[in-house]
Amino acid sequence: MKTGNFKFKILIASLVLIMAGCLPEDDLDPITGDIRDKFLGTWRFTEKQIERGTDDISFSVTISYDPGNSAQVLLRNFAQLGNQYSAYGIVTGNRITIPTQEVSPGFEVSGTGTMSTINNMNWEYTTTAGGDQVSYTAKAVK
Repeated sequence: MKTGNFKFKILIASLVLIMAGCLPEDDLDPITGDIRDKFLGTWRFTEKQIERGTDDISFSVTISYDPGNSAQVLLRNFAQLGNQYSAYGIVTGNRITIPTQEVSPGFEVSGTGTMSTINNMNWEYTTTAGGDQVSYTAKAVK
């Protein structure tokens, strides 16, 4: 009787392990077919200056469709410029690339953000103002 009970417990444990292996992982592909969809929304950026090693600074960035280009998104308040300013980014796969662009008079940004899970991105970007260039890393959470 003990042998049957032991085999039953082994069978149940095996089934639990098999079922856990079948759980879906964080799928980064959008259901809608528009690769920009997974990036849309408000993201909480926590940035750190690379060279100066300053304390982490947090701020919100809102990502929306660029109505003028189906491969691009608009990032409002990117690099803490304020909600009245937006940078554009080109979406390819799980990455947003921000080409060098003047976002406000005398202020340029460039960089890349890579989605690691559906709710997390890792960013590296550079700002240039008045000839001073500063590089940042940031984690973004949705």
